[in-house]
Amino acid sequence: MDSDIPSIDSDYLPLDLATPITSTSLAVVKHTERCTVCGKPAFCYNYGVLTCNACKMFFRRVEVDQITYTCKYWNKCYEGHAFVDAQAGSPRCRACRYQRCVDVGMKYIQPGKPELELSNKIEENLTSLIGDLLFLDARRRHKIFNFYTSENPTLRELITRGKGSRMVLKRENQTVQLHEWSFLGLYSAVELFMSLDFMEHISDKDKMVLIKNYAMQSMVFFSAMRSYIGNMDKVVNPDSTDVYPEGMYQLTIFSRSFLNGIRSRLVVRCMELKMTNEEHVLLNMLLFCNPVHEVSEATRTIITSCQRVYSSALFKYCFLTYQQNGPSRFTDLLSLCHVMNKQVEDINYLTTLFPLYMPNTTYKQLFVDVCHSL
Repeated sequence: MDSDIPSIDSDYLPLDLATPITSTSLAVVKHTERCTVCGKPAFCYNYGVLTCNACKMFFRRVEVDQITYTCKYWNKCYEGHAFVDAQAGSPRCRACRYQRCVDVGMKYIQPGKPELELSNKIEENLTSLIGDLLFLDARRRHKIFNFYTSENPTLRELITRGKGSRMVLKRENQTVQLHEWSFLGLYSAVELFMSLDFMEHISDKDKMVLIKNYAMQSMVFFSAMRSYIGNMDKVVNPDSTDVYPEGMYQLTIFSRSFLNGIRSRLVVRCMELKMTNEEHVLLNMLLFCNPVHEVSEATRTIITSCQRVYSSALFKYCFLTYQQNGPSRFTDLLSLCHVMNKQVEDINYLTTLFPLYMPNTTYKQLFVDVCHSL
């Protein structure tokens, strides 16, 4: 894997997730990983590490009963072995087996003892990855609330200019027009994706495809999380104004349930899941890294590698946070892509028909390029 692509130690990748997640279907999770200790089939995390049930019980017994084993061969029984007992005729040393459990990261937590903080339970590289994404998300949030741009660029212009922002600090008491909020949301989404290191290895043509494929979903996802964190059950603009112009509900072409669905559907689902910021930023990147057929083979290879990284990171976060409920949590989070796609489909329909009834309606070019070219 290229050094510029984020990576997580392959010893801890929980699943084979090479199958792309398309806009119409979820990835099939293939349980093909092996126990990190002995190499036998394993299907879940135990004490923070992917292990089989036998190694889980062995480690627990040693910890609970406080058993001390001594190796007769200087703790080198499994040197040169990928796994404990992986080969016929290999030594069966309990001391070295326990040491291998410790070496791969198994941590016993006594019943009743407070759970360790996330940063103490997951590997340093996973913590760093999540931290980097949370920083990018916070910077995006800060720009939405405090910065502004009056320019009207096309998507191609934003992509070809590369990294960097032309947004400037808002003037005191500056008012953002209703139609500008969606533009600023898309603008900040494009900036976020363009700032990723692996995008430097992708052609402008393929960047256009990737961003068109997901920028709208990212914008509505971000808006829903912002509203959910603000304890609201519907999306409002960052300045707390309504997302719909005055008189929208008087138009008979759009039913009230249709309009309310656009505002509330995704927010309510985030509320039901009690979604965390960590899950939001990981899922956002996972869904962006979709190796669609329209991109080149070279780009597809890069994006697939990144998709596996973010899939594995989210899957592991779910296991560490929800333990035995981790797999179902992972599936529930992935199902949000269907809600996002429905949201974008409805927005596209609404914004296409609305100008027919309100002829003076105008959209920024970036919004047209992303939303109306789907």
